[in-house]
Amino acid sequence: MQKSILILFLIFMITPLLILGQAKELEAFKVLVDATWVSEGVQLGGHEGRSEQQFEFGLEGKIIKVKTYTTDPKTLVFGLRNEGIRAWNNANSKMYFYEFDKDGGITTGTVTIVKNNIYYDYQYQGTSLRDAWEFINNDTYAYTVGIWDGTAWSRKFHETRFVRQKQ
Repeated sequence: MQKSILILFLIFMITPLLILGQAKELEAFKVLVDATWVSEGVQLGGHEGRSEQQFEFGLEGKIIKVKTYTTDPKTLVFGLRNEGIRAWNNANSKMYFYEFDKDGGITTGTVTIVKNNIYYDYQYQGTSLRDAWEFINNDTYAYTVGIWDGTAWSRKFHETRFVRQKQ
């Protein structure tokens, strides 16, 4: 009887840890995971098209894996553009992202979470940029790419919304 109680106790203590196994630092991505997020209309670069981002947990909830599909600005063909990773670094208590594009480019930077908003800061062709995913509701994010001066946007290159695609 005592052995059964001990086993039940362990199951009830360990199961939540397994179910909630993702790093608490990745909690803001939870609403994005296992969904396709779509932006349609004018894309970064000024052409009409579509962008999709698909998020999933990896490494037993320790990283976020992202696939980005876009309309190519030159050919206007829709397809896979980037694959990326977001990960928490315990050694310095910072979150980083890595994006690998189909042309062999790699973009890296830091990720900042403020409530349900996700901010990516990085260098691109000599310019410090920020991508902002600002939470509107569980099905919609405002998305901005621009130059952030630490308190406000000094220049915006692109603004749109990403909406959860209904299955």
